[in-house]
Amino acid sequence: MANYDEVYSKVCEMLCDAKDLEQEELTPDMPLYQLKLDSLDYVELMVLAKKEFGVTIEADLFVDNVNITVRELCQYLSEKATKP
Repeated sequence: MANYDEVYSKVCEMLCDAKDLEQEELTPDMPLYQLKLDSLDYVELMVLAKKEFGVTIEADLFVDNVNITVRELCQYLSEKATKP
């Protein structure tokens, strides 16, 4: 299990880089769809999860949960993480 704050920080950093946003523009309860992520952005999230936290995210997570928020994604990663 990884520290939620660390996961949140890394995910926000990736999202800000991908969408050219400032960290203050993201909120934990913001649904990912509001960020207008494209398929490459989702792949980057999947790669980040595997590389940083040892978590394999299937595309179905995003397809089945179209309203998933930044907080929910980070909680999921934090709970599933195999890397400290």
